[in-house]
Amino acid sequence: MQYFVTVAEELHFGRAATRLHIAQPSLSHQIRRLEQQFGVRLLERTSRRVALTAAGETLFVEGRRLLDQASRVASATRAATTEEITVGFAGSAATSLLAAVLRAFEDLYPAVRVSVRELLLDRVDDIRTGSVDLAFLRVLPGQTDLEVEVLTREPRMLAIRAGHPLATQTTVSFSALQNESFITNPIVEEPTPPLRWLREQHRHGLPGRVTAEAASIPEILTLVAAGRGVCLVPATVAQHFPRDDVRYLEVSDADPAVVSIAWSGPRRPKVEAFVKVAREIARQPTNESHIPST
Repeated sequence: MQYFVTVAEELHFGRAATRLHIAQPSLSHQIRRLEQQFGVRLLERTSRRVALTAAGETLFVEGRRLLDQASRVASATRAATTEEITVGFAGSAATSLLAAVLRAFEDLYPAVRVSVRELLLDRVDDIRTGSVDLAFLRVLPGQTDLEVEVLTREPRMLAIRAGHPLATQTTVSFSALQNESFITNPIVEEPTPPLRWLREQHRHGLPGRVTAEAASIPEILTLVAAGRGVCLVPATVAQHFPRDDVRYLEVSDADPAVVSIAWSGPRRPKVEAFVKVAREIARQPTNESHIPST
């Protein structure tokens, strides 16, 4: 299956063989055996091109899912013999909530080793493959194929160049942003611009004009400071990323940002325990990293 998926990704036997570190004739033989096993043609091959058939398209989608599942099973099996959890986080989702959860969990389970890994804002593959057990993200349930639970909500603010005409204000509404171009920070793999962001723009009568995409908070703020556009960011960004060349304005009618926890497939007992601790910490009114949902 790995051989077929690699060929389907490359649509070129030579490049696929190089990636797989096998000889091209051997790869061709394995693909023919797979076609014989299924009793269908998976690839249309000529001297100039390789293309997927309808059956090949279906197997490509399902085969990738199967390989991801196999990777998760292997990771879970190896992890079952060790007390170790890997927690991912994306950008501004690493609020003080995450730090508080880590401290509380380590107090309760000192024998469990917890490692932390930053994920780019638009990358969740590490969760699907089991490279991380769970991650703190900015996604809502249904926005991705992962299991998602919202922990907290907080206001969103407008990051704007210090010399912008609106920068002297403290609060704006969407009506004041009709002529602005936006920098977006996609957090799931979806059409550009992100659909949830675009629906919010249209609801307030804005055209949803995108000038750039960025994959990290520093990249977003650099583009904002350069005057490339404005960006809606969670309130914690203003707290943790102050800059002389960027101003943060309250947006009175913006949808709140969320901090959610996401995972893929069944959770190991210690991962389940980590999620439970995260829920309990998120509910505490003294947790300064969030505004509780109402």
